[in-house]
Amino acid sequence: MPLNRSLIVVALCLGVGIGGALLGERRASAAAEAEAVLKASATAVAIVDLERVMEGLTEKKKREDDMRALIAQRQATLDDLKKQLDGLAKQIELTPKTDRAKLREIKQRQIEIAAQAEARKQALQTLISLETGEILREIYLKINNAITRVAAKDGWDLVLLDNRSINIPEALTDREINFIIQSRTVLHATNSVDISDDIITLMNAEFGK
Repeated sequence: MPLNRSLIVVALCLGVGIGGALLGERRASAAAEAEAVLKASATAVAIVDLERVMEGLTEKKKREDDMRALIAQRQATLDDLKKQLDGLAKQIELTPKTDRAKLREIKQRQIEIAAQAEARKQALQTLISLETGEILREIYLKINNAITRVAAKDGWDLVLLDNRSINIPEALTDREINFIIQSRTVLHATNSVDISDDIITLMNAEFGK
């Protein structure tokens, strides 16, 4: 075979080989991309608006009513101490300035009751804070449990907290705006993946049973 013809044959073979290799790489890349898309589409993701769920729960409303009744009961004790202080203030007004012993006795009583009122006020605020925190904790754990059961029943692989309602106010520093931006984990979602109502329905149906 002439040299020139041999070179042409070799060149053609190399070209076919290179082209085949490139085509193979492209096919492999396309297959990898298709597999990645398939994996992404195979992950069922749902969202939950925690605030909306909380506001829709019968249990939360009932426990808040119970808390208000307890606060009113404890407030009555403070109101009684306040009445005593008002009565002592009236006594001071009616007691002659010359009766120093009587005035001293009334003022000492005033100080004692005022200290009791302040201590009970502080204790009441602490108890309310602790009890409210315990209510929120218990309800949050129940919501998590309900989410797990709904996800298992309906085939959701991942459930995210829907925080799309977080807005970016004006007149903030770049650091503040950046913090708000980074705190948003859900940028877009359709209503079809919002399972908040499912959680509310399940928990309200189970409450009181």
